[in-house]
Amino acid sequence: MSNVVRPPFVISIPLPEGERFAIVFPETLLSRTFPPRPGEPWIAAMRRYFRGGRLFTEEHVRSKLAEMGLDPAAVAMQIQRARRMRQLNDLTSWEHVTTIGFRNREGQLVIRKTDREGSAPGQRVFILHCTVCDYEYGTDGADIYDRLCPKCQDGPPGLSVGSA
Repeated sequence: MSNVVRPPFVISIPLPEGERFAIVFPETLLSRTFPPRPGEPWIAAMRRYFRGGRLFTEEHVRSKLAEMGLDPAAVAMQIQRARRMRQLNDLTSWEHVTTIGFRNREGQLVIRKTDREGSAPGQRVFILHCTVCDYEYGTDGADIYDRLCPKCQDGPPGLSVGSA
């Protein structure tokens, strides 16, 4: 087992007073929510975790991430990813999007999940097949929903698939 400390990631939370952000450290999240208490649904365990944490405005979360050593581009990426993940969760479930055979509206088809870690904490690399040009490439599970093909749709470069 590795003692590698993973960097934090940001979650966007819609509240009546406006959007708020939580800074999540994967090891802390896992140790405090899993396994859930007997009979406790996963979502209840997550709510319990966030009740104990602080929620920040966008300006404050940007400042906190900068204090942690993230450069402005990395901070912007964290906020953008948090918003994309929230939008994805609003539209569908993770299980549906990462299911083998799921095809997004851009024609990208999930063909397999690898054991490789993705580019974000808690992500795995999935192999997508472009039904437009037949190109295959890797991507984070969180990016499947709106992913464009890097070969024919000007999408970002695919992730390494190594030993898929």
